[in-house]
Amino acid sequence: MGIPKFYRWLSERFPVINQELETEYEFDNFYLDMNGIIHLCTHNNNSLQLVWNNVEEMFDSIFEYTDRLYRIVKPKKLLFLAVDGVAPRAKMNQQRSRRFRSAKDAEKALAEAIERGEEIKSSSRFDSNCITPGTEFMHVLSQRFKDWISFMTTHDPAWQQGCDIIFSGPDVPGEGEHKIMDFIRTHTEDKEWTERKHCLYGLDADLIMLGLVTHFPHFSLLREKYVIQKKDGEANKPKFFFEEFHFLQLALLRDMLYLEFKPFGDTELSFAYDLERVVDDFVFMCIFVGNDFLPNLPHLDINTGALNVMFAVYKSLLPQMGGYLTERHRIHPKRTEWFLQQVAKAERAYFQYRAVEENEPGFLGDEYKSYYYQSKLGIRMEEEPHKVRELCQKYYEGLHFILQYYYQGCPSWKWFYPSFYAPLASDMVQLEEIRVEFEQGHPFRPLTQLLAVLPPESSSFLPEPLRNLMISDLSPLNEYYPPDFEVDLNGKRNSWEAIVLIPFIDENRLLNALATVDTRTELTDEERCRNEEGKNYIWHTQTKSKKYRSNRLHRMKRATSWRSHDTRPVE
Repeated sequence: MGIPKFYRWLSERFPVINQELETEYEFDNFYLDMNGIIHLCTHNNNSLQLVWNNVEEMFDSIFEYTDRLYRIVKPKKLLFLAVDGVAPRAKMNQQRSRRFRSAKDAEKALAEAIERGEEIKSSSRFDSNCITPGTEFMHVLSQRFKDWISFMTTHDPAWQQGCDIIFSGPDVPGEGEHKIMDFIRTHTEDKEWTERKHCLYGLDADLIMLGLVTHFPHFSLLREKYVIQKKDGEANKPKFFFEEFHFLQLALLRDMLYLEFKPFGDTELSFAYDLERVVDDFVFMCIFVGNDFLPNLPHLDINTGALNVMFAVYKSLLPQMGGYLTERHRIHPKRTEWFLQQVAKAERAYFQYRAVEENEPGFLGDEYKSYYYQSKLGIRMEEEPHKVRELCQKYYEGLHFILQYYYQGCPSWKWFYPSFYAPLASDMVQLEEIRVEFEQGHPFRPLTQLLAVLPPESSSFLPEPLRNLMISDLSPLNEYYPPDFEVDLNGKRNSWEAIVLIPFIDENRLLNALATVDTRTELTDEERCRNEEGKNYIWHTQTKSKKYRSNRLHRMKRATSWRSHDTRPVE
């Protein structure tokens, strides 16, 4: 998901970065973040999600779309297909919120459709929450994907004589885009690799950040603009009409950032102006307006010009700071504190604006800080200053987590930010005193993650022995699956931006509850297989293939046949 509305802002600020397909581009490596494709080809954005009930048609659509992208980019050396596996705990809170909201929206839309007198067949309703590691849907899709790739590399000339292919399925831990980044990082010391022309497909804004942090000179993103229409006589089956594909050229964005922040006139720096450090600082600043792991700082909203404000502050402070805010994954605490205190000067005006817009007089005047902490976090600022400090410490930890995740890989599978709300920027002080350490930990098993992120409406995706842990009133986890919950717009305008106020699941209680189920005897062979950690698979199609560095690569043989339709049912 990344940064809401960031791509639009970036395109309006630097329109030159988007290049149409009219120009012939050549690429060596092509990386596909597959979950966007899976969602696109299985359901539209209708909350009711009354789309195909034929799983085989969904699978075929996914394969056709993948093939279409492959033929557009025509990579010469490598195609990497990455499906989301189990995510770090820091991401699960967002995944849990989105899935609970999706289920509630679908329930509401269904009730409204019935009230209008529409005939609804339960079998035609598709629950997109099945697109989660550990479900039967994803398990079968992964198996079918490997069969399809084997078939294509055997029988289709474009694939047979093309590049090497790596498939990382939902049984390999990690988000798709970060599995791609982990793979790229293992080859960054290879000069030939860094000089390759790379292309990454995906719709999430954070892919722009991940492309930038490689610091590769030749890196592009493939994106599309599309509309969804319906075929005549097939009301529930979407058909995709693509208005255009285009490349977002990160090399051009790097050029724009160089010009944007370069001191001009008589202004001189006491240190060298370094584009790579500017790129690192740009990525860092963007974290404050949106990311998948921390709430944005309260007064920094991309809709109200937050990025423009931060850019102006950064440009004014850069000659005075004596250096940059960051160096790759490392944060300079004093400079960051200085920067945030300057940005915080707009804080009071923002809350006065919200006081009028939301009819919240508590945000007026000098008491806005006390009102914010009391109304949002239940913290009495004057009596409990230590709680505000603890919140700031956790937020600062989160900033380190994100940069380390972007630049080095996941620093902890266990860490997460334990609040729905961020501290105020003006309270982010004495950062140099905060010590940040992470415990690496281990990823959840897929079925454990299902229990952690699915709402009770999607409990059917769990094996029956685990289902009662979610839906039984006697379950020790019952409080984590509320039938109803509140949402808080928190100054936002769109319902999808609202904060879903559901309890954070307790990892120890979750694991203790799971321990009451003997998975060796109570799960079927197929269910146990869905709960196992897998490996990446590679198909060598070139006579002189590169030996890729990975401890989880399994070489695949080409297939002699492939069945487009499997009779095996998927719920």
